[in-house]
Amino acid sequence: MLNIDLIDKLVVFLNEELKEMRLSTKDENIEKAPTVYDGYLPPKEKSSRRGEDTEQEDYPFVIVRYLDEDEEQYKENVATLRLVIGTYSKDEQHGWRDTLNVINRIKIALGKKQIFGAAVLTGKMSTTLFEEQMKPMWHGVMDVQFNLPQVAWDRSVLDDY
Repeated sequence: MLNIDLIDKLVVFLNEELKEMRLSTKDENIEKAPTVYDGYLPPKEKSSRRGEDTEQEDYPFVIVRYLDEDEEQYKENVATLRLVIGTYSKDEQHGWRDTLNVINRIKIALGKKQIFGAAVLTGKMSTTLFEEQMKPMWHGVMDVQFNLPQVAWDRSVLDDY
């Protein structure tokens, strides 16, 4: 439950931290902040026009995704989350900058807060912009690690056997 609570808290936190950003969308007249989701993007809807996919209307976004957890008894429990960042820009030369800008904003915000409920940022963060991009859609990822409390085993129940 601690890992799910961490993801939920991060979604709320990042929506708040990114709400002032204005990034391009498919509609040239609309700029908006990235929407933050847990796990995956919502299912696609079909556009009323010619049954087209509305994929580009999801942009910009941040997805908070659980990757793994590594627990060493009596030492530490480290959860790794992956943040998937997607932005939209028709600028084929500099479109990547929007994605990196979102990553930088997240990195700064996480560094300032560091504690999310029972989870504490370990300080280990890695970021990647993909070499190949699906222009005009741009993507990057950010892996972030948190220390979570360990499960405390109640060994006294073993005395009863």
